[in-house]
Amino acid sequence: MIKPRLTIIGVFAISLLCTLLIFVSQRFSSNSCYSHKSKGKQEGYRLSKLTKNLRKNYDSYNMTMTIADILNDQRQKIVNEMDSFEYPRDSENLAALTPETNGIPFRSVIITTWRSGSTFLGDVLNAMPGNYYHYEPLMDFDIIQIRGEPHAKRAVNNLKQFLKCNYTDMNDFLEVGAKNMDLLLHNTRLWKYCRLYPQHCLNPDFLAPFCKLFPLQSMKVVRLRLALAEQLLNDPDLNVRIVLLIRDPRGTMQSRKHRKWCLGHSDCDQADILCKDIVSDYYAAEILLKKYPQHFKVVRYEDLSLDPFQMSEQILNFYGLPMDPMVEVFLDTHTRNNVGGGWSTFRDSKSAPFHWMRDLTYEEIETIQNSCTKAMELWRYRKMDDQHMYEDKLFNPILLFPFS
Repeated sequence: MIKPRLTIIGVFAISLLCTLLIFVSQRFSSNSCYSHKSKGKQEGYRLSKLTKNLRKNYDSYNMTMTIADILNDQRQKIVNEMDSFEYPRDSENLAALTPETNGIPFRSVIITTWRSGSTFLGDVLNAMPGNYYHYEPLMDFDIIQIRGEPHAKRAVNNLKQFLKCNYTDMNDFLEVGAKNMDLLLHNTRLWKYCRLYPQHCLNPDFLAPFCKLFPLQSMKVVRLRLALAEQLLNDPDLNVRIVLLIRDPRGTMQSRKHRKWCLGHSDCDQADILCKDIVSDYYAAEILLKKYPQHFKVVRYEDLSLDPFQMSEQILNFYGLPMDPMVEVFLDTHTRNNVGGGWSTFRDSKSAPFHWMRDLTYEEIETIQNSCTKAMELWRYRKMDDQHMYEDKLFNPILLFPFS
């Protein structure tokens, strides 16, 4: 009687174990499936938003082109673009500069704030052959300035990942890109494929290898203050060079005055906050110029605009880049006449920085100046002291540059 009873107990135990294994297996399979579906759902949402926006201008797309096909196409275009590129001595060929071949690219970063001339300077860098443009990579942080926590660690990490062409875990950024095409269209070499093959455009598995094709990597950042940017300079894996771009706060506030997205955000529409930031940037610049003289430089937007060819050549030389004929063509076509809207870089460069003197009232100028006395003193901008200066058509607000 004992043996049959033990047999029954054994069969019951084995049956129970099998049932548990089946349950766990199904649960694991279900969770894995859910995770896969969730990822696919996110990518499907982004693609849907992007194609909806694109259909306003484009009617049909090639849905059969593979990622490998696009990479091969762009790879050949880069070879053609770089055919007459003047390589520096220590980077004598394309393979030494492209991340996909374990090369070290030229990484050129602009640190500034909204409406301070970075769109123009960013497009100067993007005119270089073989350039991949990381346009406003912190746009998903909204209209804020990042000076410390709770955003600093994530923001700096994101910038490092973008400079390394890593788009993993960048869902917030990619979702902004699906809704706001400004994030994509300034990267002209990527945008050509986004228009034709939107099914790949916001896919990290496409963006990463596409980015790694390019020997030049440029980036403009308008939401991170300079002191935090030192973390990019002291990262030996990046080998990055940074330009701090400064503009007269009267010009910056005049330009922001006409931007609906700026109004109601204190980090954007308040002159006193802007000027506190550029005061702190000044003191940070003093430190960085001493610590990283070969990797950090300061430029005023007004100086760049008044002499765009010479200043662009100086900036490119600082970044380790030649004054390429493609840049000369860009400057020749973008610095003579005002064409387009607020985001256009077709400007009469000699008048663009001083539009505030015509657009702002004297009372508005006084209000900004009263909030920005220290900032204007440090960055060497002359104040308008009375109504006569306001009416003087020859008034020059630019003093000698503080950092020679």
